[in-house]
Amino acid sequence: MIASQQLKDLLAGTVTRGEGNSCFVLGPRGSGKTAIVDRAIASLNQTPIVIRLSGHTELNDHLALREIARQLSLQTGKTYLGELNNDDDQDDDGNPFLDAGPSIDIPPPSHLPTLVSALTTLSQPVVVILDAFDLFALHARQALLYCLLDTAQSCRVGQGHNGIAVIGVSTRIDTINLLEKRVKSRFSGRMLRTAAPIELSFWMKLIERVLRARIETPEEEWELLWTLAIDSFIADRKVLEQIQETVAVTHDIRVLQRILVGIVAALAPSSPFPTCAQLSSAVHAQRIRDPFPHLSTLPYPSICLLIAAVHAHTAGHDAVTFEMLYDAFREQYRASAAAPIQVAGGSIGVSRCTREVLMRGFEHLIGEKIFICVAASSTSIAPGFARYRSALTWDDVKRAVDKMGKTSLKKWLTKAQ
Repeated sequence: MIASQQLKDLLAGTVTRGEGNSCFVLGPRGSGKTAIVDRAIASLNQTPIVIRLSGHTELNDHLALREIARQLSLQTGKTYLGELNNDDDQDDDGNPFLDAGPSIDIPPPSHLPTLVSALTTLSQPVVVILDAFDLFALHARQALLYCLLDTAQSCRVGQGHNGIAVIGVSTRIDTINLLEKRVKSRFSGRMLRTAAPIELSFWMKLIERVLRARIETPEEEWELLWTLAIDSFIADRKVLEQIQETVAVTHDIRVLQRILVGIVAALAPSSPFPTCAQLSSAVHAQRIRDPFPHLSTLPYPSICLLIAAVHAHTAGHDAVTFEMLYDAFREQYRASAAAPIQVAGGSIGVSRCTREVLMRGFEHLIGEKIFICVAASSTSIAPGFARYRSALTWDDVKRAVDKMGKTSLKKWLTKAQ
């Protein structure tokens, strides 16, 4: 992969020649960004000091500073920038929830530039990995990014200092636009892009390699049977179609991992080998589930309110109130009562519901997050006049009405087309 080789060359310059480098590794989730960085570091002929920071846990520069100092102390066995001078730790002696292990001297936030500039004076080159780099750009004044990139830019070969490399890992391709002007000017501009392979052969080989993982077992016969079962599973045309369909939807290798876990978890003494049916079940479990799978089981008044909301949306009202829905229901009931349809001695018109019953059904839909409030609640607005929007589409309501099988509701909903 081109990105992998470019990153190896960049880190080799940092480690062997003492260069200061910076780059972004950009790509969608599951495309191998972290794996590429790890392989590039492992390929170096000299082991650097690796500092890993995550934007998900280091929510501000102060937390990032503590983590840098902690990792430096663990990897070098030394304490940098003197004694601890942090007001946050003044009451730590009486805190029973802290570990009683050895403490690490952490400098105050004002020492951030000093701590970062000291990275090039260490006995080994340093590689700083900033995972979720776009979250670091949200820190106030981007002080940490400025110090790291400024140190990397000012690092010169042959001045008695070791090199430093700053690697930003992110899924956002517009990450560079998040940087302030003074920070962007100190970034090298290198952006390495990654993407998961799209060839079906790659995914099939990966599945085969995972399922053929060697397991120590005293029964040689079982290993032979398992190998034959995997051969048959991989060669199955329906299996190929399922994998091809999945790869066409997503190239995230983590989805494939969850599918394989589902297949293995479904194995049992009665079915000890993977089958196409188990694959289909595992693939289906990874698809987006219906957020409202039980619409057809809603009470009759709630279904009536949903149909009334569909009519309001068709009329151009994206937001509705209970009073609007109640008026629409009353008009439909009157129309149905004025021209009743008799089938086998019984009427198939809209059943009558009181205002109180409909209000309870409306509150039930709000509790199910089917009706979502579009404005902040206020004591000056009566509950019947609060504005809501429906989270359902016409198709969602139609499927629910069809399952209920009530002709009167079907006819009422059809009028909204």
